[in-house]
Amino acid sequence: MPIQRRLLFFLLLLLAGAASYWFFGPSRVNSWRMRNSPPAAFGPVVAFGDSLTAGRGAGGAENSYPSALSSLLGRPVENMGVDGDTVARASERLEKVLELSPSIVVVLLGGNDMLRRMNLDESFALLETMIRRIQQEGSLVFVAGLEGLPLLAPVGKRYFEAAKNTGSVLIPDVLKGILGKPELMADGIHPNAAGYRVMAERIAKAMAPYLR
Repeated sequence: MPIQRRLLFFLLLLLAGAASYWFFGPSRVNSWRMRNSPPAAFGPVVAFGDSLTAGRGAGGAENSYPSALSSLLGRPVENMGVDGDTVARASERLEKVLELSPSIVVVLLGGNDMLRRMNLDESFALLETMIRRIQQEGSLVFVAGLEGLPLLAPVGKRYFEAAKNTGSVLIPDVLKGILGKPELMADGIHPNAAGYRVMAERIAKAMAPYLR
């Protein structure tokens, strides 16, 4: 291949990489307008989710990520995680969350929908509906995303779209660097106390610019 063609081919690759980064890279995360920032509600911070919120594998709720997050923020965090919840099951107790008039809600759901091979189009449509209902009460919503669990397809884009469509703050791949590390895991899916601490630190960092 002549050198001119090689240079042209190399430049095209660079342009393709730049375009890919622009459209799909981290620069686009949270580039949208956030709804309820700052929050209109004045209630507590609420962690709403499934076993990853409840703290399964941590050896007690005191080692869950909401507990560690409370210490990092220096303010109470209500743990409203229920082991085994799907998005649909969590929606049945949404009113209990709203009764608290939360200023901030961290939503971490969808893992059980993936594990049970449920219709993810339906699950994430319902998740967006739930987020909008929370926002109607003046709460700022943080969506903690999962990139995919072992042996399952990546789903990070679904969380990205859910956050973007609702004007929520995305915390992408909240288990990044935790999954697959024995020193941070209690089993194949759930972190141990040290792993939940890493989660809490990641969530606290994402929340810092929005706290008042």
